[in-house]
Amino acid sequence: MALLAPVGAAEAASGDADGTYTVTVTKIEVSKDAGATYTTVFSGSQAINIAAANAGATAAGLVSGAALAPGTYTRVRTTIGDTLSLKGYINISGSTYYTDGGSDSGAFTANGGVTDTPGSDYAISTFTIPADFRTNTNTSVSIAVKDGGASTCSITFDTSGVITNSGGLPSVGGPTITVTSS
Repeated sequence: MALLAPVGAAEAASGDADGTYTVTVTKIEVSKDAGATYTTVFSGSQAINIAAANAGATAAGLVSGAALAPGTYTRVRTTIGDTLSLKGYINISGSTYYTDGGSDSGAFTANGGVTDTPGSDYAISTFTIPADFRTNTNTSVSIAVKDGGASTCSITFDTSGVITNSGGLPSVGGPTITVTSS
């Protein structure tokens, strides 16, 4: 069995997430047979602020030392908990829509007539993640595990598109996640 090694620094957040985009990872699995079967490399509960500069290292630390059979793993399936904590804003039609400490549909307030200026109640809001979006399968990965050797994986998160304009209202989406192996 080979071991997964820890990764280096992650990509820092950019854009609208203002340093807070926290999810709880509950399971990480890998597959080398196109998703017919998976091997669990992490099971537990770990909150990760994926907008933080060390997010990739934290995520990779969850699987560091996991024993895997030799082969090329082409899928990574990640399951997260049911809530997301986010602090950020977006400009829509000359106004700043920002998180205000609320939850779900009551999570944003508009600061009318100004851009890039959240109000004094700018705070972390909590969003419910629909069940259908709690498991993500990344198929653009190729992790080669050699017998007796360790593979190094890098995980980066880009949160620049987390808050978007959806018909004139703010909408929350997922980050771009990139996994590479060497």
